[in-house]
Amino acid sequence: MGWAPPGPGARWYGQVSHGTPHPRVTPPVIEASADVTVPVGADEAYAAISDLEHADWLPGVKRLRHIGGPAQGVGARYEVEAGFVGRHLRGVLACTEARPPERTVMTLEDGLDLVITATVSPVSGGCHVELVATYSVGNGLSGMAVERASAGPARREVSRAVEQFAARFGRKQPLSPAPARRPRARVAR
Repeated sequence: MGWAPPGPGARWYGQVSHGTPHPRVTPPVIEASADVTVPVGADEAYAAISDLEHADWLPGVKRLRHIGGPAQGVGARYEVEAGFVGRHLRGVLACTEARPPERTVMTLEDGLDLVITATVSPVSGGCHVELVATYSVGNGLSGMAVERASAGPARREVSRAVEQFAARFGRKQPLSPAPARRPRARVAR
């Protein structure tokens, strides 16, 4: 059996004893994001985003229960039950970064490599909120298959989450005639 060059996403990291290079394959990373303008100040929007106790609007979340740390901010830990990218997930969602009133980052501690980042920035008449879900699906053929199949559903789920979040405050019409940004999913390699 001969040596074949590695596929896309492979990086070289060493050699085996007989001199054949081994690729280090980086798992595909999917990023899905959506944004909205809400008619409240950045402080109020940030408070709602960072309140994991009532974050059932997050992508795919079905149930949340506080299990440790503060109720909000870095160290807040919540047991989460979610359906995301066709998988039923149970795990611990933890706040790993909090910069009031601008940004919060939530990370799933075990299982799927999932990071949810929410950013808030003030605009005239309210604030702009962007939600980004980044996850990796593993290596090999099954990882590539999940990657291809999950980008669309992930984009729709993040878009749905942003709409549910915005519904808490009422809908804000665009301030300019420019079309609203569409939700997007990107595969990063």
